[in-house]
Amino acid sequence: MIRIFAVLNGAILNDDQNWSPTYTRIRFLLSELAGYEDVAVDSISYELLAGLGIPGRLYNNVIKTAVALRSAYRLLKERPLAFFAYPHSLTTFQNRFLFMLCTVCRIPTIVDIHDTREQAVAVGNGHFGVRQGTEKYCFIRAALLIALNPVMWEHIKQTYHLGEKPVVFVPNGFEEEFFTQHPVPYSPVEGRFNICYTGALTKNRGIDLLVHSCTVLRERYPSVRLYLIGPYGPGISDDLKRVIETSDFIVRKELPRSAIPAALTGMDLLVLPYNPQEPYLNLASPTKLFEYIGAAKPILCTKCESLMGIDDRGGFMYVDYSSSKIARAIEHLITHPEVRIEMARALYNIRGDHTWTERASKIYHAVRSLSRTN
Repeated sequence: MIRIFAVLNGAILNDDQNWSPTYTRIRFLLSELAGYEDVAVDSISYELLAGLGIPGRLYNNVIKTAVALRSAYRLLKERPLAFFAYPHSLTTFQNRFLFMLCTVCRIPTIVDIHDTREQAVAVGNGHFGVRQGTEKYCFIRAALLIALNPVMWEHIKQTYHLGEKPVVFVPNGFEEEFFTQHPVPYSPVEGRFNICYTGALTKNRGIDLLVHSCTVLRERYPSVRLYLIGPYGPGISDDLKRVIETSDFIVRKELPRSAIPAALTGMDLLVLPYNPQEPYLNLASPTKLFEYIGAAKPILCTKCESLMGIDDRGGFMYVDYSSSKIARAIEHLITHPEVRIEMARALYNIRGDHTWTERASKIYHAVRSLSRTN
């Protein structure tokens, strides 16, 4: 029996409402791994208080310390494979202590890298929860590394001058619910053209270009509607927020991740207009992209390196990071519904290769090999 003990913050494995793509990845990968007969996955879940100032922070630290002590006891007694999601699991001092404990006591660690320090500057507020020294330490000491894609891994290797390490490439994926919500290939609806972007609305994600492109197109094509499903984040100006909130054809809403499969049902085009001039966005394999594949709707995305490495078989239309180029591409899809049908059919045929079940199988085989060597 392969035993995996996941060092996590909070109650991720039981939470299907959280907006974070990181939570989604952790929950589905570990849940799918637990489905194997020879694998047991365990974690200590806990709830924290929010918004109670200093007393609340003190209480939360007591809880995190108590959980860390229980985790340390379990790790030392049972000596399972210790799973850490990076940077999620290492954002608390207590979990960093647990990683060092595993290293000192020769308990093999699995580190699932879902982000790097560059993310904070590219799409966030510049603050990253883990210091560079800790990041390097974890990557060097891990017994098995899980990386989103070869592009990100090469960047990490060059940054920290890493030699050969056991690494398995596991991109993000989508859940079975997409098959239920989108059981048949996409078919255009006369008089409708709904465009959708899901995820946080932040800088470098092309939200400004997308809004401008759709505003121009709306004047010629009254059927155009833009759906933005996600919260505002760093880098979105007040002027852009005002345009979005006062528009008569833009709909912005926030939904739990469990509602995303159904929310994409009435869409005609799914978009990912990331800025490829921002180095980090060339490394990412965003969850939303694979959810788009799961919905098997035409996908329009910019020419980011990691996105162009996916064998989409014609399901993606790539475009330069330019408002005019985006508008031109969308107009082509509006006036050529047969192209949309062909793109959707290509995605429908490949989506079985991008489920969380398929992703977990990659980890399963890597973990079995690791268990045999330990």
